[in-house]
Amino acid sequence: MFRVSQFKPILPILLGTCLGIALNMMFAPFLEEMCDTPQISQEHDSDNLIKLRETMSVDEKKPVIEKDIGIVDTARRENLLPVTKQPPKTQKPKKKIVRPRFASTELGIREKLFIGVMTSPNTINSFGVAVNKTMAHYVTKTVFFSVAKLGNTPSGMAVISFADHHVKHLPLHMLKYISDHYAHTYDYYMFMTDRTYIRAEKIFELVSHISVSQDVYMGSSDLQNNEGSNVCSLEGGIIISQSVMAKILSQLDWCLKNAHSSNPSLTMAKCDKVYRHYKVDDFDFDDDIETLRNDGRFNASVSIYPMPDDLSIYKIHRYYCQLELNLTRQEIEKAKENIVHLSQFAPGGRDSLTWPVGVPESVQPTSRFDVIRWTYFTETHIYFDDDFTNVQKLRGVDKEDVQEILQTAFERINQQYGFIFSQAGLVNGYRRFEPIRGMEYILDLEFRKKNRRDLVPKRVHLIRPLGKVEIIPMPYVTENTHVHLVIPLQEEELDEFPKFLDGYVKNVLEKNDNTRLYVLFINQSINKRDKKDVFAVAKNTIDFYIKKTNSDATKIVWKSYQTSNKTVTLFDVTDRMLKDLPSDGLLALGTTAMEAEQDYLNRVRMNTIKKHQVFFPISYWQYKQNLAYEKLPLPNEVEIGQKYGHFDVLSYEHSSFYLSDYVAARKKLTLKDLSEGNVFDMFVRYKDLNIFRAAEPALKCRWRKLTCVSDGNADQNTECLTRNAQGLASRSQMAKLIFEHSDEDETAARKKLKLVS
Repeated sequence: MFRVSQFKPILPILLGTCLGIALNMMFAPFLEEMCDTPQISQEHDSDNLIKLRETMSVDEKKPVIEKDIGIVDTARRENLLPVTKQPPKTQKPKKKIVRPRFASTELGIREKLFIGVMTSPNTINSFGVAVNKTMAHYVTKTVFFSVAKLGNTPSGMAVISFADHHVKHLPLHMLKYISDHYAHTYDYYMFMTDRTYIRAEKIFELVSHISVSQDVYMGSSDLQNNEGSNVCSLEGGIIISQSVMAKILSQLDWCLKNAHSSNPSLTMAKCDKVYRHYKVDDFDFDDDIETLRNDGRFNASVSIYPMPDDLSIYKIHRYYCQLELNLTRQEIEKAKENIVHLSQFAPGGRDSLTWPVGVPESVQPTSRFDVIRWTYFTETHIYFDDDFTNVQKLRGVDKEDVQEILQTAFERINQQYGFIFSQAGLVNGYRRFEPIRGMEYILDLEFRKKNRRDLVPKRVHLIRPLGKVEIIPMPYVTENTHVHLVIPLQEEELDEFPKFLDGYVKNVLEKNDNTRLYVLFINQSINKRDKKDVFAVAKNTIDFYIKKTNSDATKIVWKSYQTSNKTVTLFDVTDRMLKDLPSDGLLALGTTAMEAEQDYLNRVRMNTIKKHQVFFPISYWQYKQNLAYEKLPLPNEVEIGQKYGHFDVLSYEHSSFYLSDYVAARKKLTLKDLSEGNVFDMFVRYKDLNIFRAAEPALKCRWRKLTCVSDGNADQNTECLTRNAQGLASRSQMAKLIFEHSDEDETAARKKLKLVS
């Protein structure tokens, strides 16, 4: 039996539900009268029914803005007027907002200074070149303008010529060109002739301290117009702000009709402001500089004109560079004195000063792995320079560096002690590089006094501080560039090819990366009777993966290269691919040992810039697996770790560059350079391109034994043998293996002695 007490917790719920239903039925009619829901008449057509359903199906959460209903709409809603069909309103397509490529463009940030130089066919190769070399690297943009067509223009200079032969119209043609190309690009515009020397760094500093909101019309005023007002001289230079330039360009047509007949400077109107300038008459640098160096107005001028010849421009530029260097040294000494004086008020007092004064203090390591080690060296050898060498001879830049430091230390110490020493010898030397401070040296020297045999020991601490870090402007690049990946394949590399191709299909091809793979089969066989194709299996493998992935057949292309040479260089590979690839294509050279990854290909696109930069990554090479791994099974992929591989700084097989840059650098090589050098050395000698070389974790390579050619280049053969030795295993792993094998040999020898006895 059951009891009513068991349902006591449920009774309130049942009573509440019944009461709610009853109240809802009682108040429902009143609620319907209060609602302002439009009634549907049978006379309405089906279109209105659809519209009503659409109106009532609007999400209640979305706010609805109701417009005022007029008398006609009210009557129509109450069925007093017939409902007329209205044509559906066509929605205007929304404008797609295209954002600028750079944030500076969207924010309206302009470049600082544009300089237009008036030149001529007779002076462009003398005065023009001198002005460009002494000025262009200080300002944002420099363009040369001429009224006559020029012949051979100097390389690296932007030169614009006009068909109008009237010199008086040249300033107006310059303004028209700026209106078409650079009207809103720069804050300030400067105009001058190629017979003017300007201290470009001072001009840039001047306009950098002027507000861009001001109207600026500045120059050197040594001319007067018919009204007696001062006029800016183009020989001395004229500076115009962006706001004034906009007003001038609006009246450009009127200026062209009313240009002055003889003097272009009078066309540019009067000056509002004047900067420091100096006009010279019959200037001869060698004769006049002794007098002018004591003239404060000459030393403070930012514009000197007119120059008699281009050699005077170089001489006066050298004078002002020396003047700036002396002033900078004085400022450094004053800054040091101020730092020393203010240090007494800082926590720690004078003991808080760092050495040298003003140079950041040494980096404090957070763990034992962050300790920057000192490298020991003598005048002839350097010890433990890296993880793979114990001792090697000083050569190249390292030798020049040590010699320069020894000479500097001897001169400073000799100067401090009154030039009593005749020579100095190095006993011990230590150096280290700190990313914040620079290169530090500690030298133990022995100084020999003049006319005496005894030696005086001295310990010297020197530092070569880092200079100002500059950001090199580079063109904009994207990750959408098409990459031509070229893999040269020789007969001894056939075993590695399936692994490479399998990884390429998974990591690149199936991800629809904008890359095309070229496999170059290098056949070095000269036996024509042997008709067997050693690359048949590799070609079938390529066809299998193309059919398996249903990809375009042009995504993987194979080519043949028949040669009788014992060694095939990267020059041979690239020259063979020139006829099959576009002249402006991006070429990436690789090997079958690499694991092709999309991240590495994107890095190739970003680090290879046409006419500016080539990319030579330092690849990560795997150690020999049976030596690096202690347990089975061995992994199929390359694992990055200190115990499993290393970044091979001697590897140059992987690189990327544009073919147009390769062709330009290739033309400067001789046959001897082709036989002895490599592609990296070619770009180093070319000097017109930046070479970007850094460790690349995305470029991982499986272990392979390199084939070293003994009868080829001696340096390349030595590097090849070194790479084979360093690529086996780490030093600790090799030492462990040697120790284990020595124990086994000793045990075997003892057993042999027992048997004999």
